[in-house]
Amino acid sequence: MILGLTGGIASGKSTVSNYLKKMGIKIIDADLMAKEISEKKEIKEEIALKLGKDLLNSSYEIDREKLKKIVFKNKEKLEVLNKIYHPRIREEFKKIKENSNKDDIIVFDVPLLFETGIDKECDKVILIFIKEEIQIKRLIKRDGIDRELAIQIIRSQMSQEEKKNKADIIIYNNGSLDNLKEETKKVINKIVRRK
Repeated sequence: MILGLTGGIASGKSTVSNYLKKMGIKIIDADLMAKEISEKKEIKEEIALKLGKDLLNSSYEIDREKLKKIVFKNKEKLEVLNKIYHPRIREEFKKIKENSNKDDIIVFDVPLLFETGIDKECDKVILIFIKEEIQIKRLIKRDGIDRELAIQIIRSQMSQEEKKNKADIIIYNNGSLDNLKEETKKVINKIVRRK
């Protein structure tokens, strides 16, 4: 069974993902996959060509901080970046699904699950839902950014309400870490029993 795991930035999705990994569930992380893809020479060249040569530093690496500031302040540039990454990531997930054993539980950990269309590869989708004000505060603290950039990043993603309407299972993360773990455990136990 393929479970999609998603949530807005700083929603607690990675915490849930790490907890599921500790429970022995196989996790396929889209962020790690995107990082591997971004290391490829042709991707670096495409990003530099379409978004600016100054994004490549002297070591021929993408300056991620500079890239983040560019794309989250300009919707068109974010679209350009997404068109570089999303099809490649979606293809990788399709391959994983095709080669997976139907009896295994595999979690596709994808922040932009619906935006990339990877939700179509999942049997069920779990959304980690968080109140926006808590999300803003966590993002500011986690990334050391100002409130304005935090809001721009959050608003650049599909709204949580929209994700809520598309998800099969919702885990609310407005409380403690223990509460989040307990809710996650309940959800997984229910899924395992239904299998």
